[in-house]
Amino acid sequence: MDHKTVEKLEGKIEDAIAQVIASMGLKRLPLLPARHTMHLMAKAAVTVYEAAVDNQMDKDES
Repeated sequence: MDHKTVEKLEGKIEDAIAQVIASMGLKRLPLLPARHTMHLMAKAAVTVYEAAVDNQMDKDES
């Protein structure tokens, strides 16, 4: 995937993570993660997605 698409996807996932965490709050979560932690969570999610895309492309080629 191209870098611009990856960055856009990371940003949208990070926003979604922040919304979910904010809506759950400390009533349900033992700790509210820092923004940097949510950013790393989004990067991890995109990395997993990229791996799935690569695996699918490898299957399609064989």
